[in-house]
Amino acid sequence: MTGMMRIDRALPRLMMVGLVALLLISAGSSLSPLASVTPASAQGNLLQDPGFEGPYTGRGRATLNTPVPWSLWLASTPRNFEWQNRDDQVRAFPHNTSPELRTGAASQNLNAPFVTYTAALYQQVTTTPDTNLTASAWGRLKTCNLARDENGNPTADNCGSAVESGAFIRVGIDPNGGTDPNSAAIVWSANITPHDRWEQATVSATALGGTVTMFIYVTQQWPAELNNAWIDDASLGVGGAGGTAPGQPAATLAPTPIPFVPFVVPQGEQPDGSIIHTVQSGDTLSSIAVAYGTTVTALTELNGIRRRAVLQLGQEILVRPAGSAAPADTAAPEATDQAAPPPDTPTDAGAPPAPTLDPNFRG
Repeated sequence: MTGMMRIDRALPRLMMVGLVALLLISAGSSLSPLASVTPASAQGNLLQDPGFEGPYTGRGRATLNTPVPWSLWLASTPRNFEWQNRDDQVRAFPHNTSPELRTGAASQNLNAPFVTYTAALYQQVTTTPDTNLTASAWGRLKTCNLARDENGNPTADNCGSAVESGAFIRVGIDPNGGTDPNSAAIVWSANITPHDRWEQATVSATALGGTVTMFIYVTQQWPAELNNAWIDDASLGVGGAGGTAPGQPAATLAPTPIPFVPFVVPQGEQPDGSIIHTVQSGDTLSSIAVAYGTTVTALTELNGIRRRAVLQLGQEILVRPAGSAAPADTAAPEATDQAAPPPDTPTDAGAPPAPTLDPNFRG
């Protein structure tokens, strides 16, 4: 009996020791790395799927896909040239390999080869009026033309991203919660140009109502064979300097006006009567056609190349075969102050007039 009483008296002590041990184990587990991970919203990020992890959903066609919380806006104007703001050729997909993936399992890719595009990813968020907010996102660009051999075949599957494309990324906050990226109320970050690298764009604004919209905006000035942008790790949180942009001019769809097609100085004919043009910096099939009074179609047929062919410095373009005379309807017109650009030349009301040709030149 005495032994039983000792056991009964010891049980409460054992239970107390066990309870203390459980508390210590529980306290220790809260320090583990896994337990310290919290959702983005608990960390102050007001966005849903800020890392563009997915799931992705279609946006009107099979080649346009964004994460469910992110909407997509595309511009179709201005279009002074056939390749400008081609919303119909933009592709949007998740990307899941480095170095174009910054963190997580996916980044958002936007691309449109051989044309330019203007796009904006955006997400509306509920907040409190007069709250200062800071938005940021990481971006990466790849705009370049692949090197090609004499037959027009790529000699490499990659190239260094070029700033000449005029591409940039920026983030903005609409303090009124609108969905038009051209709104004058949007406060924009500085433009970033992260070619072949990741860079963060950041901006701060003050909410004017109960909803704000974060925008991530991408555009280019010139087309390129590889024309990609990647977006990852966006954030919208409380804090920052705040501010609004009343009366700010609307965001433009292109950073600068598109200049006129550069003029090409015609090169002389060969002893056999042929004309071969050696490509110089800035030459295009359109500008070569203008210089020699011919058409892009004629040049592509003579040289067995595509209309979208990317010309290389020093490449030879056959303008007129040996032993053939220039047809009367393709010869250069007489130079006059009112001469109109040839039919194949894109025109722009704000561009300088087309240069006139030497009336004695026979192309």
